[in-house]
Amino acid sequence: MANDEVDRRREILEAAVELFGTLGYYGTSLQKIATMVGLTKAGVLHYVGSKEGLLHAVLDEMYDRETEDLTAGMVRDEHPNIAEMWRKTVAINAKRPKLVHMFSTLSAEALNPDHPAHDYFATREERIVDVAANIRWHVPEGVDAERVLRAGFAMMDGVQLRWLRKPGQDLNAMWAECEDVLFPLPQWDGYR
Repeated sequence: MANDEVDRRREILEAAVELFGTLGYYGTSLQKIATMVGLTKAGVLHYVGSKEGLLHAVLDEMYDRETEDLTAGMVRDEHPNIAEMWRKTVAINAKRPKLVHMFSTLSAEALNPDHPAHDYFATREERIVDVAANIRWHVPEGVDAERVLRAGFAMMDGVQLRWLRKPGQDLNAMWAECEDVLFPLPQWDGYR
């Protein structure tokens, strides 16, 4: 794709992130996205193929890419630290509230098994935990890294919803409060 086509596609994806976040998948029409970016509906389809293709593009290309890169980096780390991985994930998400809003809205909407993103959300945590299970985490003796990861996902989802409900809060500071529960001292001393 030429640079202007890449830029145009990015503009479409950003409009979809905003509208999926505020209106959900079902409340967002391709026409609304087209109007927002100054194209026709056919013009939008040229770049994304279909509304469902657009949905998967914003989830895979925009939401997951940065955090997947972070996890891949942990695989290469000699002493990967779960607490550090979560802090880095939170720092990424703190800089992209529109994406987190979209993710949260779509996650709730996709509880319906007929939703086009249902399978994505139903298997997402398993996919990430499977990748993370191959990381040689530096954890205290007797700690089940998989259980800590699953608990972290649950905390992350909850903290992000609280953060989105009250704009202006510091997501990083909110997460720091969770660390004392997820990684209690003195057990995690030297592992946080």
